[in-house]
Amino acid sequence: MTSHKTLLSLICLSLAGSIPVGAAATDADTDTIVVTADRYQPVLTAQALQEKQSNTAVITAEDLERNQYIDVQTALEQVNGVTVTEQVPGTSAYIRLNGDDRVLVLVDGQPITNPQSAAYGRGTVDLQTLPGVDHIERIEVTKGSGSVRYGSGAVGGVVNIITKRGGQNRTTLDVNTGSWGTHNYSLTTSGSSGNTSWYVTGSLGHRKYYQFNDDGYDTDESRGDYNKDSLTARIDQKLNDSSSLTFWAAHTNFQGHGSTFDDSDEQPGLQTITANKRIERLNNNYSLTYTFGEDGDTPGFIRYFNNYSKNLWTYHFHSRYQGVQAENSWKLGDHNVLTAGVEWTKDEGTNVSSGYIDKERTNRAVYLENVMTFGKLNITPGIRLDDNSEFGFHKTPRIAMNYQPNEKWNVYANWSRVFSAPKLNDLYYSNDKRGSYGNPFLEPEEGYTQNLGFSYQYDMKTSFNVNFFCSSLSNAIRWYRSDSTKEVKNLNKEEKRGIEISMNKTINDKWDYELGYSYIHTKIDEGDGKGMHGDESFNRPNGYHAGLHFHNKAWKVNMTMNAGTGRDDDYYMHGSYVTWDLGVSYDVTKDFTVYAQVNNLTNEGYDMYHDYPSAGRFWLAGAKYSF
Repeated sequence: MTSHKTLLSLICLSLAGSIPVGAAATDADTDTIVVTADRYQPVLTAQALQEKQSNTAVITAEDLERNQYIDVQTALEQVNGVTVTEQVPGTSAYIRLNGDDRVLVLVDGQPITNPQSAAYGRGTVDLQTLPGVDHIERIEVTKGSGSVRYGSGAVGGVVNIITKRGGQNRTTLDVNTGSWGTHNYSLTTSGSSGNTSWYVTGSLGHRKYYQFNDDGYDTDESRGDYNKDSLTARIDQKLNDSSSLTFWAAHTNFQGHGSTFDDSDEQPGLQTITANKRIERLNNNYSLTYTFGEDGDTPGFIRYFNNYSKNLWTYHFHSRYQGVQAENSWKLGDHNVLTAGVEWTKDEGTNVSSGYIDKERTNRAVYLENVMTFGKLNITPGIRLDDNSEFGFHKTPRIAMNYQPNEKWNVYANWSRVFSAPKLNDLYYSNDKRGSYGNPFLEPEEGYTQNLGFSYQYDMKTSFNVNFFCSSLSNAIRWYRSDSTKEVKNLNKEEKRGIEISMNKTINDKWDYELGYSYIHTKIDEGDGKGMHGDESFNRPNGYHAGLHFHNKAWKVNMTMNAGTGRDDDYYMHGSYVTWDLGVSYDVTKDFTVYAQVNNLTNEGYDMYHDYPSAGRFWLAGAKYSF
């Protein structure tokens, strides 16, 4: 009863519109607030505190355009320290930050998640279901703990995708073709009329198969075909000087095949395709956000969101994740802003063939976060209180800070508690035919994550970033799929420690480059009496990234390298890998651009998911016309 009263009190407090409130992520054009992965971060300067207080990378619309990234996954793979795990490339993909796939993905601050969990790992958002790059204003990648606003399970970090707001009346057609019978078509239209603006993108995609380097396999191609279509729309309606409505919706429909691989009976050590499985995936997500107090320093918001997913992978299953969010802020002084928010969410899922129908649970939460500035020092303490219908009450505090002694240096640190409840499949999945079983007695994952780092601006053309991180989880949840009986267990402990280093250099007005290195060491205690030991399943203990960029009037050329070493070569195809990607574009006119790219130039053979080969050399050529 006490928790109910607390929630009601915070709702009333949050919606008190007579006091200036916290910035909404949908308003990216304000002078006084910069929205970063701290999705409604009230700030006391023009810069965003979240970017100062964490290891955050931002991919802008200009970056997406200049590099001709074909989707969100391709863009994220070029961020130092980021890895993406795939079984069959092009059909599903999950991101890892700081070596962890417990990553929260947001669109305009709205959580996009699947309560049933991924087909593998702890990821919950398939990157293939996210908005197309033509619809995106920027992507913010925060490694390590995010704000208490986001919940307490994002161990690896937070990816926030900010969509474009309609303005100038403009339509863009993008057409490309490439390897393996690939064809993509995209049409974007945006504009405004009076107090209404819109930004709408529709796309179609087709592929016949995909190929890979056949080292260790008895074939060099997989079925991997697909047909997919998507539609993303954002409509903004200005109600008056102080308030507005934003409606956002995204539809994706995917149909194709994915292959499974296993050891050959005739030739031990050789992998062979064991099945070409039908894949069907339908996602319909939408939200309605009311933003108020826009005539003040810091607007606030109330939002309803609803994410629906229907899938076929061996069996049919579907889920829904919906909720209500509200947030407000109070400026307590020139250097002190207090933010309060409330949230109610509901998980629903059905997997008839795997033993559960209409399973559901709810979660109610309140959170407080206080931004305080003491000269050159910024401190942001926060706390979140959650009441889960299945796992009860828990609290997760967080604190972040940064010290900026001058314009060149910024030193930051953050620490956060972790609480992550098992997903529906973890608890209820049961399939005798496949020998796969969930565990209704699983304990929630609990622990902490922390980061310490600095950025240094050597001169106007050179910058350095260094970040140290670690996380420790008790009762970490893991599926053991290599056993004859595939079941999910709580580990005694899982620990990750690492460092990330990057440098960005502008040579002149035509050339620039970046270099990056990341090291991640993962240890686990499986509760088998062996104590802590290395985790052979981690796919990139040592990561290397480099990029060289040329831009001269109409020409843009980009060459990037990504590599991994220190992998267990008994678990993966090889202990190391190196991939090179090349992209070229030419602006024929200001409205017409032609482009081409080749990924995995050297046709490297490697796997990022155990015994599932990554895509081989792939080329793509296209043209984009705006009118």
